[in-house]
This record gives sequence, structure tokens and C-alpha cells, in this order.
Amino acid sequence: MTNNLYLIGLPGSGKTTIGRRLAAHYKREFRDLDVDIVAQAGCTIPEIFAAEGEVGFRQREAEALRAVATRTGPPLVLATGGGTPCFHENLEVLRDTGFTLWLDVPLPELVRRLVRGSSSRPLLAGTAAQESPETALFEQLNRTLAARQQFYSQANLRHAGAASVAAITAALAKAGFRPSLT
Repeated sequence: MTNNLYLIGLPGSGKTTIGRRLAAHYKREFRDLDVDIVAQAGCTIPEIFAAEGEVGFRQREAEALRAVATRTGPPLVLATGGGTPCFHENLEVLRDTGFTLWLDVPLPELVRRLVRGSSSRPLLAGTAAQESPETALFEQLNRTLAARQQFYSQANLRHAGAASVAAITAALAKAGFRPSLT
């Protein structure tokens, strides 16, 4: 086990924002899996979805995850995509090579965070054009959570509390995460 710290959760749950803060706290490299996918593909995630569909994107995602998980070097903090643990046995890769942290944010808060930017997220794109985008977004996120919860619930730690670094690092320590291990 490389002792990476992997953040999982729905879109808008703060994986990138919290991931950067945790990486700084633990003095680790931070990576965002979506950024790695875009760099490798040479185009945006919406462009990947348009050209290859979700199936093509998920294959790229699995390849990028395995590249990060099997790399040599010190442990890092990785923000995954919302669906990463749900496809291609990625959850097993995450659990075998690190500690998984599910950032479980209430749906109304996710809607508040995402309502302005949902058109840039391929799986939420249709909600922005709805007559009531907040309601459509809530319903889409609710369906997405129902499909993904079985994967998210297998994380080493579910954090549903305050999203401060102090609260999360305390919860991680209590759950057995040891950041100094390599």
C-alpha cells in the first residue's frame, strides 16, 4: 500500500478544494484525476464525452487512475472524479493503494454549489437548461447518489461534518489514516 489519500464523492463535494488543503497540511503532492485525464487526452472532459461517450471517458479515467496509483514516489492526495470508484474495479485500486475519504455533502448544499456551473459537467449538463434548474439538478444528484452510494459507502472514512482541514484531519486520524507511512 502506498498510503495515498483518495477523495471520493459527488460532483461539488469539495474533492479538489479540500484535497489541495489536505495536501498542503500533510506536505504531499496534490493531483486531480480529471486534470490528468485532460492533459493526457489533449482536450476537455466535455470534448471527450462528445467524441467517445461516457464509456470512452471511463476507460481513460481507469487508465489515469492506475497510472497514479502505481507510480513510484511519495504518497499523494488525489481528488477523483465523482464516478471514479464506480467503474472498472477502480474502487479496489483505490482501496489497495491508499485510504479513501468520502466527502458526503447534503444534496441541497451540492445544488447551491453547482447550480451555476452544471453545464460544464457532462453528466449534469442537461439540468441547466431546465425550467427549474435547481429542482432538476437536485433530482439528477439524487439519482446519481442512489446509483453510487454502494461504492462510496465502502470508503475507509465517510466525512459528513464540517469541511475544515482540522475537522477532516482529526476524523482521518481517528479512522486510522497514518500520513507518515510510505
